[in-house]
Amino acid sequence: MEITETESHSKLEGVNEGSPGIPMSKNQLKKMKKKEKWLAIKQEKRQNAKLKRKQRLAEMRENGVDIGPTRKSLKLKTMKNSACKLRVVIDLSLDEYMAEKDINSLTCQLQHSYAANRRAENPLQLYFCGMSGKTKERLDRIGDYKGWDIYPENQPYEKVFPIESLVYLSSESSNVLTSLSEDKVYVIGGLVDHNQHKGLCHTLAEGKGIAHAQLPISDYLDMKTRKVLTVNQVFSILLRYTETKDWKKAFLAEMPQRKNVNLKEMSSSHCSTSTEADKCDSSKYQVSKSTEYNEPLSGAVSSEKLASALKYAQKTSEDCNEVKQVSTVEAGSKNYEQVDSIIRDQANQKDCDDPGNNSEISDEISGSTPKGENR
Repeated sequence: MEITETESHSKLEGVNEGSPGIPMSKNQLKKMKKKEKWLAIKQEKRQNAKLKRKQRLAEMRENGVDIGPTRKSLKLKTMKNSACKLRVVIDLSLDEYMAEKDINSLTCQLQHSYAANRRAENPLQLYFCGMSGKTKERLDRIGDYKGWDIYPENQPYEKVFPIESLVYLSSESSNVLTSLSEDKVYVIGGLVDHNQHKGLCHTLAEGKGIAHAQLPISDYLDMKTRKVLTVNQVFSILLRYTETKDWKKAFLAEMPQRKNVNLKEMSSSHCSTSTEADKCDSSKYQVSKSTEYNEPLSGAVSSEKLASALKYAQKTSEDCNEVKQVSTVEAGSKNYEQVDSIIRDQANQKDCDDPGNNSEISDEISGSTPKGENR
């Protein structure tokens, strides 16, 4: 686009074409200069980008890198030749709920959806319904959508298909989609609103008497965020499901990382947890059973050995601690009275021989058994 010297001169002079006689601000002049500069180099930049892309692709082919299907092979993978006849509609009649930047984002999502469908082995039957208003104007400015392998419809989807065959996909729906049927037409709301119109598609579907459902995300994934996805993400999940017949694989392949999703734990994990708990309960039962019936432990010692051990323990305080452990742990609950009598006899005998030396040791040994223990 060429700009004449008179136009550029008048603009740089600060003449406001929209309001003659009103001078332009400095910010307006800066924006105008920037736009003029961009228009002057726009075509040249695009041509350079195309040349660089061709060179990069040629180098990748020479190095044996897989760059995907060629244009010739893609022309054969059309919706008409596809073995999949599942119909998916993107509702483009929601322009009034979006700002200009949201409409631009929506058109980008439409491009991603078409690109995914075009590269599929068996593309879905993709419809753009309700093409009017700002979205159509934006697509007209892009220009290349007229050559896309899609079914464009200016009429709303409820006039193109029977009402009873429609299923509107909405995360607010109480119905969960379990499988896809070629007898149904699945509608994706073409809306980018950043949660300003929460539940709008669900409300519109109920108002028109159209069936609605949500993807079975909660059955397979734990999400820390809302289950609201973009248009191209929902379309890619449907496309991947038709290829794999597995919702889990479709979600894991197409769900964005920013959603921070985790696979839900299966029931087998709960079974293993309960089994471990049962084992713990059974071990507790065995311990309580042996204590209840006062069964002697396997490491019980005879009274003669214990008496000789006590005599040797009176020499040092360290040996006294060892005898303390023997009397409490190894003796067992059934031998307690016998052990106690032996300890008291030895202590009394030593007190008679040398009173004041070993009374503390005997007291310590006799008090080693915890209070409240069954005897």
